[in-house]
Amino acid sequence: MKMKKRYKIPLIILGTIIIVCLLGLILFQFVFKNPKEEKPPITNVANVTNKIEGYDYTLDDRDTEIFSLKFKELKEILDNNDNEEEYAKLLAQLFVIDLFTIDNKTSKYDIGGLEYLHTNAKESFRSKILDTIYKTVEDNSYNTRKQNLPVVKNAEVLDIKKTTYTYNNQKEDAYEIEINWEYIENLGYDTSAKITMIKEENKLAIVSYIPTK
Repeated sequence: MKMKKRYKIPLIILGTIIIVCLLGLILFQFVFKNPKEEKPPITNVANVTNKIEGYDYTLDDRDTEIFSLKFKELKEILDNNDNEEEYAKLLAQLFVIDLFTIDNKTSKYDIGGLEYLHTNAKESFRSKILDTIYKTVEDNSYNTRKQNLPVVKNAEVLDIKKTTYTYNNQKEDAYEIEINWEYIENLGYDTSAKITMIKEENKLAIVSYIPTK
């Protein structure tokens, strides 16, 4: 019986030491562990400077001069409910300028021109552009990007005609527009396209974009 007691006392002491060490380790993790480093707030943020009420069209402080001029022209036409054909032309110009001026976008997910698309066409178009034109665009949340990306300097409507377009199994009145554009530096992106738009409630909305060059 004496031999068993001799072994029992050291085992109790050893067990107590192990428990105390484990509790101390847990306490250390909670109290003294360095907090996770938090990323600084994003510095490259676009702010809306103008908008066209009732149409969800916006102008940002990052937009280029040519985009701003076309936006103001469109706002004047829509404010006066004047000349739908000119509305269609300007919409096509704003679309390609915003889509292909990629240098001012914060990341590949910041896709331009989506606000000019038909609601039902936005998601599929966004996915397609994300997998192609914007696929290699680097993140610029902190204004650190060194990548060379396109900036559209001019967009010109070559032709516009009224037509019909079958959308969701229904024939709709439509505008078909041929347009081309130029870049400050040509990096191999699209330079011309055929754009089709139809009415969606009170506004025109793009349903088809087909590059031609």
